[in-house]
Amino acid sequence: MSHRHLAALPLALATLGGCASSDVFNARSVYPPDPYVKGYADPEDCIGGEQLAAVSLDMPAYPGRAFRTGRQGWTIVRLDVGTDGHVERADIERAVPEGIFEKASERAALQWVFEPPASGALTNCRVLIRYRLGQVSLGS
Repeated sequence: MSHRHLAALPLALATLGGCASSDVFNARSVYPPDPYVKGYADPEDCIGGEQLAAVSLDMPAYPGRAFRTGRQGWTIVRLDVGTDGHVERADIERAVPEGIFEKASERAALQWVFEPPASGALTNCRVLIRYRLGQVSLGS
């Protein structure tokens, strides 16, 4: 590489660096305390991590508007898992705050795949999805 090309390298790196996202999450709301997910379930219902083993479990994207406005919260997703391990239904049972994280949670849950349940199809499984500090994670 010639000296002329080496001299242009810092400029090229600075230009490429400007293309990278510099978005930093600025929390402007307090994260609401996690709910007691079992409190929403009937005794015969399943709680996500107790009876489900994930094969493909992509987290939802943090909604852009929530990220930009520093909003935090969670959703409880109620889902049915078929005998083949695919999610057949996903509904939002509760969301705090309302109207922000529901669509992202539901879209992601409908794409999840689990090991086929040993006892057959599962209904009313509940999974907690946290949206906290610009990151998305599952609760227990």
